[in-house]
Amino acid sequence: MTNVQRRVVLGGLAATGILGLSGRAFAAKRHIGFMIWNTSVPFYSNLIKLAKETAAANNVALDIQSGNGDLSAQISVVEQFIAQQVDLILIAPSDPRGIVPVIRQANAANIPVMAVNTKADTSTGAKVITYIGVDDYVFGQRQGDLLAQAVGEKAKVAYILGKLGTSAQLAREAGLMDTLKKHPGITIVGRQAADWDNAKALGITQDFLSRYPQGTLDAIIDQGPEGVNGAVFAARSGRTDVKFIMGDYPADVRNAIMQGTVYGTVDQDPAPQGKFAILDAVAWLDGKQSQVPQPNHYLPLPIITKSNVASMPAAWGG
Repeated sequence: MTNVQRRVVLGGLAATGILGLSGRAFAAKRHIGFMIWNTSVPFYSNLIKLAKETAAANNVALDIQSGNGDLSAQISVVEQFIAQQVDLILIAPSDPRGIVPVIRQANAANIPVMAVNTKADTSTGAKVITYIGVDDYVFGQRQGDLLAQAVGEKAKVAYILGKLGTSAQLAREAGLMDTLKKHPGITIVGRQAADWDNAKALGITQDFLSRYPQGTLDAIIDQGPEGVNGAVFAARSGRTDVKFIMGDYPADVRNAIMQGTVYGTVDQDPAPQGKFAILDAVAWLDGKQSQVPQPNHYLPLPIITKSNVASMPAAWGG
């Protein structure tokens, strides 16, 4: 008997008064646990907001827990969900391989698992129904196309990475580097990880600008939106020789594109990821498995530049 079926039985008993008030209240809800590797990352604010709204509209008791950027904490959260016998677990892990053992624990407990925004490694037998988010390899490809559009066929470029080892960081880098094979005159002269952190990205940008004086660096590309403060710093410091390419599309990136301090970005909107994570989970629990895209539920990745920014609202913030 699945967790959902158990709740249906409990609901029937509650209706006859056998379980009392607490049974009636509990049986009415599906219980979904959602582990996000670090909820303090600003990107997740709208994802969480839409997940909560969609859960409320679909009679879902949604328990969102942060892994605080630490793998052991993430594993502990998922283990807690397993012990609670939730109906389904959503995960956004920081380490696609490190999270595998606890996914297997969920599999053994017959609790379905879906990945959201960041992927889990399923090559070693861990079962994940689907991944809801963007194709980060394509994200990297589009950043590469945008970079070539900005700098032409001969340029020296610095690269700011997200959190090393996350599926987004790895796939975006792979997509970018494969795209740059078509543009051999564009050279990556330095790379450093900022962990999706604004302060770190600003410090790294300042270091790159110091290390490569006027006329020796053509662009800085950031896997996330964190580099926008560095772009503003560069403009105020007179380093208009360096073009900036971002990833994602919060309000500050939109404003920087409109002002010309950022050349462009690839728009990964977090809100639909939260929405479709809940909708896919509900469809699966309702026995409508054919309605859930598998193995991936990929969402759009539009490119934003000055040519279309005015008509494109920011994905979050401001």
